[in-house]
Amino acid sequence: MVYPVEANTNVYLGSIVALNANGNATPASSGANLKLIGRAEMVYGGIPGQDALNNPGAAAAISIVARRGVFMYAVNDASIAAAQVGQMAFAVDDNSVSASDGSGATAVVAQSTTFPASASAQIVSLGHEAVAKVKIHSTSGGGTVYVEGTDYVVDYQAGLAMLIAGGAIAAAATVFVDYNWGAPTRSVAGRITGLDPSGQVWVDFWHQSVAAF
Repeated sequence: MVYPVEANTNVYLGSIVALNANGNATPASSGANLKLIGRAEMVYGGIPGQDALNNPGAAAAISIVARRGVFMYAVNDASIAAAQVGQMAFAVDDNSVSASDGSGATAVVAQSTTFPASASAQIVSLGHEAVAKVKIHSTSGGGTVYVEGTDYVVDYQAGLAMLIAGGAIAAAATVFVDYNWGAPTRSVAGRITGLDPSGQVWVDFWHQSVAAF
């Protein structure tokens, strides 16, 4: 897709691109309310290998081609390992990501939650929107730690959890949930799909939620 570049802004090839409140392309940064749109490919109407250099320049003086897909970027703070595969990565800058949304969020530990009976939709509200770092386990002290994407999915923005049919959590079960809540200060880049031996991480910019509903 083609997007206008913000005034006095440079977007470099291969970097993570975001749209700001004006709908203009900027380098991804550690800020909230950006729309991460993928990797910078080339200047629109330009040639391969050409960066979008619009500094100085008016908004939309040039445009950038950005592509969604699965791309590899650096881990900014050692927060992403095998346990984070399948979770969200948040943009720190235009070349690195983190598992942390950057917020000074309120931590909730072992919140007792009971899923509906089997005749009802297996969805519960955690009581807060904009949640992060959700972990569901069987007892208040820990017990079995259930697997996100196998036993349940989370709508992080809405603060909802839903059971996956055939998973280890039964209908009407009482579970205990750890999570953080509060508005994030970083924007979602995409789902973490795998680790690279180089220490970098593969990020899926097509899927910016792990929720299936």
